[in-house]
Amino acid sequence: MNDEPLVSVIIPTYNRAELITSAIQSVIDQTYHNWEILVISDRCSDHTKDVVESLCKDDPRIRFMVNDRTKGVGGARNCGLLHAKGLYISFLDSDDQWFPYHLEDSINMLYKSRSDICFALWEERHGTTIYQNFNNELEQRLLAEMREQYETQDDGIIIEQGLLERFIINPRHFYSINSMVLKKELIQTFGLFNEQFSIGEDTSFIIKFFDHCRIALITKPHFIYNQSPDSVYLFCDRRFLDPDTLYLQKEIFEKIEFVGLQTIKMRLDMRALVKRSSKLNNKKHLHLQIRYMLARQYYTLSYINKLEKRKALRYCFLSMRYNVNAFNLLLLPHILFAGSKSSDFLRKPLNLW
Repeated sequence: MNDEPLVSVIIPTYNRAELITSAIQSVIDQTYHNWEILVISDRCSDHTKDVVESLCKDDPRIRFMVNDRTKGVGGARNCGLLHAKGLYISFLDSDDQWFPYHLEDSINMLYKSRSDICFALWEERHGTTIYQNFNNELEQRLLAEMREQYETQDDGIIIEQGLLERFIINPRHFYSINSMVLKKELIQTFGLFNEQFSIGEDTSFIIKFFDHCRIALITKPHFIYNQSPDSVYLFCDRRFLDPDTLYLQKEIFEKIEFVGLQTIKMRLDMRALVKRSSKLNNKKHLHLQIRYMLARQYYTLSYINKLEKRKALRYCFLSMRYNVNAFNLLLLPHILFAGSKSSDFLRKPLNLW
């Protein structure tokens, strides 16, 4: 009899026929063996189904199904959640890979620390180059602060209270859906993914557990995040984008605007979460912080759209709704009279992420 609890691994996918085998193989290679894989096709139009079904024949622990809910990664993950048989749930994107120790170390951490949810760090691959995202001075300092503030267990930081406030004030990306392992029973209490989000559905899902569950963060990498040209976030190197000429790159411009609007939806959802919470002591400060984030996002959309004056003015006024400041006050006449001219001062608050 297998003493390991069953872990359901949910892999949503859309047209990843050339990549999904690597993701599935990284689960097969786990040192933890009691798992099932649910590959959820978000109505793929390529031969993903053929690839996965050939793997299903070799390993009955792999199941393939088609998303019967709202199209999008949120709906696909929810489809998997509703068909999962495991005591624990985990997620993996179809173009990423786990390290072989991910499930074993995560389950061990959950048991040893008596936690409900476990996260871990990750590495990032750009082409053939792998980046150690969390080895820089800032990230190491923040992790050291968390070790001092919270309980620790081996290489894990154990958090029960204060995580939502910390995330809003300093939203460092220590929490990824691809490293998340959680008790399935939590879904009954906290619900499924928000299917209205095209992006940010993972953040919206993750943060609703903050301050309500005992959470372990393992401070070593557990998976490789692969940058790809059709990635929602990493479709270009944003460090080299010029916001004054961005409109000339129509496809990138439209993606940046779309991501910005979806990020605003996620921030509004975060604001509603803060409002509902009974665990927060500093709601006024957190609301101000979120208002600043919203103002900055709308400001960025206004600036990059400044040649389309009607749209730029609408975004600028929305920025002012959340925070009136020198930047959006000066952006108004800039939109009306300066047109395409650049302004180093007005570029300072821009957030193209």
